[in-house]
Amino acid sequence: MKTVSIIGGNKSFNSYLQKFLKSLEVDCKYFTKYAVKRESYYDYVIFNSNSSIKDVLLNGGYCFVNMDLVNSNRNVNIYGNIITYGLGSKNTITVSSMEDNNSFVYCLQRDLNYNAFGKLEPAEVPINISFSGEEEIYAAMVGITISIIEGKDISSLVKGKKLTVLT
Repeated sequence: MKTVSIIGGNKSFNSYLQKFLKSLEVDCKYFTKYAVKRESYYDYVIFNSNSSIKDVLLNGGYCFVNMDLVNSNRNVNIYGNIITYGLGSKNTITVSSMEDNNSFVYCLQRDLNYNAFGKLEPAEVPINISFSGEEEIYAAMVGITISIIEGKDISSLVKGKKLTVLT
């Protein structure tokens, strides 16, 4: 069972992410935190907060940071593979072509280490899922990425093209 620590996610983000991962059979134990202690280690740490937390420590195998919500007054220390996400084009993961709250294009902008055995190449993949609002889009970006890293089949979400794993 994988461990997931969500720092600052709101109720909509948290519940959508949990339902999403459960639907793809990613078995996780969730922790909601304001900060991760140095001695705490999680498989996935997700920082999805715009609150006034000044100092943040992310300690995990993969550390997701929502760059749309990070402000410059924050000190974020990261120990793990960093994956930035958000609606900006400079993030590791972003989306484009959002249509009618039931489809978008998932964009992996850079190579991503894949479970220590290889890497995922940059790709744009059309996804068909229902979502309502920005928080659910953020949760979907994280959920899709975790599912891919965990080797889960996301073909039920994809129209046509698949992500390529290089070994």
